[in-house]
Amino acid sequence: MLVAAAALTILDVSKLGIALPAIQADMGGDPATVQLMLVGYTLAYAATLVPAGRIGDVLPRRTVFLTGASIFVVASIACAVAPTAELLVAGRIVEGVGAGLLMPQVLGLIQRIYPAAERARPLATLAAVMTVTSLGAPVLAGVIMDAAGDALGWRLLFVVTVVAGLAVVPLAAVMIVEPPSVRRAGFDGGGAALLGLGVVLAIAPLSASSGSLPDTLWPYLVTAAGLVLLGAFVLHERRVARSGREPLIDPALFSLRHFGAGVAVSGFMHAAATGGTLIVTIALQQIVGLSPLETALWMLPSAVASLIGAWIASRVGATNGPLVAIGTGVGALALAAIGFAFGFVPADALPWVVVALLSISSLGAGAAAPANQARTLQFAPEHRSSVAGSLIQFAQRSGSAIGMAGALVVYYTFFAVPTIGGQPAAGPMLALWVVAGLLAVGGVIATLDHVRNRGAIGIGDAPDQHGGKPAEQASLVGQVPINSH
Repeated sequence: MLVAAAALTILDVSKLGIALPAIQADMGGDPATVQLMLVGYTLAYAATLVPAGRIGDVLPRRTVFLTGASIFVVASIACAVAPTAELLVAGRIVEGVGAGLLMPQVLGLIQRIYPAAERARPLATLAAVMTVTSLGAPVLAGVIMDAAGDALGWRLLFVVTVVAGLAVVPLAAVMIVEPPSVRRAGFDGGGAALLGLGVVLAIAPLSASSGSLPDTLWPYLVTAAGLVLLGAFVLHERRVARSGREPLIDPALFSLRHFGAGVAVSGFMHAAATGGTLIVTIALQQIVGLSPLETALWMLPSAVASLIGAWIASRVGATNGPLVAIGTGVGALALAAIGFAFGFVPADALPWVVVALLSISSLGAGAAAPANQARTLQFAPEHRSSVAGSLIQFAQRSGSAIGMAGALVVYYTFFAVPTIGGQPAAGPMLALWVVAGLLAVGGVIATLDHVRNRGAIGIGDAPDQHGGKPAEQASLVGQVPINSH
């Protein structure tokens, strides 16, 4: 049930991209308003994650999970029946809040239900399902749109979410039993405000740029203000921690082995995966002339490849460090090759070349993503488990928003520029090279982290030989809890 609920939040990111032209044709609205249907959800999701993680570490996670899931389902109903584009955007933002509330509790509950030595497999399963969902959602959307038509089809995409949610939430209420947890009371409202506002201001101007760089100064000033607020948030959290109060994010988390590197790698991986998939989806339609359904079907093998990658991760070892570095490296090379193909391969052969290379990229990502998530979160401290989970999700959602926006800017800026091969495809070629570069950065971080910690046993590797908490974890949890449930 936890994995199913998590998959619904990713389904709502991936399925709608293929339906945006139909939504605009049916409801009107300028391109910026239509783009907000994607961006508003992602930003609300990202801004809610970390505060929701802290709430889950203070209140029962099961209760917060069910609250978020219920909000998500109700908002999906509102989206399905929305009469205007503006109300659809509002519904998407509320959906994002619901997703942001439930997702940290999924990771926190997994960490509480499973002992440290057994967490790697469920965490890897969760990451694999999320990856497959993000790749398979466009296929589902294409089938529904083709069968029902544009005007009804996009509404049915939300109905699918509602039906699945109405099945998942009651079952989760019955089946999820949260073990007793050590908790630390207190909520850093000032930190939550600085983080939420900083994220929205820093990411929104580029994300809502409709595929081109802003030509006025104010969006850049807004982004700069957001970055200043995020810097102020970091300083604020350090000050709160030094005072002995409970911060929203305990800076000590980033001293744990693999945690900081794993969060960063996850952000770069999702920026590349989301941006790359979006560019391939659009380019196959605009350059090759495929229909939405044809495009989705051509991309289906990549979903299968990601499953194979997840299976490889389970066989090699769910927290295997080299697997993260190798998987991201393979994915980056394949994405760069896809960009080269759009610039030099004839249009009639492009789908065959793209599907082969995208499958290779998905194979690498399918192996690396579960291993990285399990390696990052496997030994998160009990009273920080939801916040730790929310941080990796925050990196993923923020990375997705930045990856989509940046890739679209490059794509549309250079779309009409011919390549040396003579095709008007410099846009997808350069955009895919950009996202390949992002994934390569994630691979470098993973490699350096593995080399730095090679041979060490501790957080993210294994419990100590006596079966207790590793020393670094003990330093975080060796405090008297204020309350427990």
